[in-house]
Amino acid sequence: MADLPSDKVEEAKQVFEVFDKKYEGKVDNFYIGDMLRSLGLYATVAECEKRGQTKKTGEKTMKFEEFLPIYSEFFKMPAKNFGTYEDFMEGLKLFDKESNGMMSLAELTQVLVAMAEKLPVSHVEEVLRSTDTKEDADGLFNYEIFVRKLLQGPFPNES
Repeated sequence: MADLPSDKVEEAKQVFEVFDKKYEGKVDNFYIGDMLRSLGLYATVAECEKRGQTKKTGEKTMKFEEFLPIYSEFFKMPAKNFGTYEDFMEGLKLFDKESNGMMSLAELTQVLVAMAEKLPVSHVEEVLRSTDTKEDADGLFNYEIFVRKLLQGPFPNES
């Protein structure tokens, strides 16, 4: 515990207690990533699974003393660059079949739920709702507007 500032240890304890659904001093390992994200750290599923996160609930639990070193490790990691406007635009241009700044909303959803760091459909729906992204009569949307809104936030984990 000495390698983290005391306020960060206290913050981690508060988050841990929120995820301790049975009030037993233990949290299901399935929630490691959720706890880290609640603490403002952006850990991928793969990074969390390397540190004990399970693929489904009910497989394994951990105590706060076991979570703290994981939090400390992520806390000390340098901040990652999660993509610039240009990165997002370049990636989405691959789906712009007519080179007109429009792509299929269904295709974006499919990419987000099926590739690499898969997002649950509910998270995709939340992103689309928070960016007010809607498809037109042809099922398309302007991805430049989407990317601008996405990068503007809100980012609830930032102070």
